Formats: sequence, structure tokens, C-alpha cells
Amino acid sequence: MGRLVFLLLLLIFGATTFATEQASVEYSAYTIDYAKLDETTLKTEAEHLFELANLGENQEKYIAQALGVYQLLLKKCPDKVEYCVRLGQLYSMLKKDRYAKEYYYRAITLNPTSHLPYESFGDFYYERYDFRNALKQYKRAYNSDNKVYNVNFKMGTIYHKLGDTHSALKYLKEAEALVSNEELANKIRILEELNSLNAVYYQNTRLHFVED
Repeated sequence: MGRLVFLLLLLIFGATTFATEQASVEYSAYTIDYAKLDETTLKTEAEHLFELANLGENQEKYIAQALGVYQLLLKKCPDKVEYCVRLGQLYSMLKKDRYAKEYYYRAITLNPTSHLPYESFGDFYYERYDFRNALKQYKRAYNSDNKVYNVNFKMGTIYHKLGDTHSALKYLKEAEALVSNEELANKIRILEELNSLNAVYYQNTRLHFVED
């Protein structure tokens, strides 16, 4: 099976043209029978390439290779949300935002009740410092499944950035209930102190205006 993967990758990366204009991989000289490909083996290889791309070294090379394999997987299994999400993430890494969004929207269309595409779409906006749009997507992920640690943690982090310590504490505490760790506990303690100081400040301000 390893030899099959090697030959497949050689076929893809030695004799294909990567066409970003079409957000696809073109196969100019070969016709591939997708039904005969082993999804499990391809998925393992795709995940390996995705991990290598995230390490940063030779990133564009591994992104291009991962894109090729995930395109194969999506062609073979067009209803798989996770493959659309991965393609969105890879195009996001290349800063090809339009293509990234297309795959996130496609993933959401395939399964609007899954938290996965919303969370990844939220990450897309978060990485671009668009915290309000990131929060919108994380809220949709939360509404799909409120028992996901990363979603609760990210929502708490954004509310903290936006200065809403009350909401930040709500979601960070929900995250802590799912997965407890010392770093998160310390963050919650700091926010609780800050929230108390804010409450005292606003209370004193209100009394000051009443007295005036």
C-alpha cells in the first residue's frame, strides 16, 4: 500500500498543474479512478502533509502536496465536511482568502449542524484580527455543540479582548468544566479580579452621578 501512495503522489506532484485560479488541481495527462483509491491510506498521508505544513519549514511545498491529496479525497468523498475544512485551512495558510471561504461555506452547506466548519471559519477571522466576525462563527459553533473545549476557550478569549470580562468568564469557566488546567485557572482568577474591579468602578461612577 505504501508503494501505491508513492506512485499516486508521484503522479499528482510530478505531472500535474496546480491551478489556484480555479481552486483545484488539474490532471492534464491522467484519468484517475477514484473508486479504486484507498481513502484511509490517502487520509493518513494527507494528515501527515498537513502537519508538516504547520511546522513552517518548506511550508508552501507541503501545502501544495496536501492540497493535492485532499482534493483527491474530496473528489472521492464529496460529502465529507472534514476534507472541505482542511482545504479551507490550507488556502487560509496560503492567504488565498476567497478560496478558503468557499471551502468553509461548502463545509457548512454539507452539514450546518457540525461545529467543525464554524470553529475553523472562526479561526480564519481570528488569525486576521477580525475578532467580531470570529466571534460570530464561534457562537455558531457553540450553538452546534457547547461541549467543545476549544470553542468555549476561544469565545472567552475574544470577549476578554473586547473588554467584556463577564462574558469572558462565562465561557472560560465552561471551558474549565470540560478540561481543567492550571494556566486556564490562573486566567480565570485574574479575570475575576478584573471583573470585580470593574463592578466597583461602575458602581462608584453611578453613585457619583447620583450625588451630583
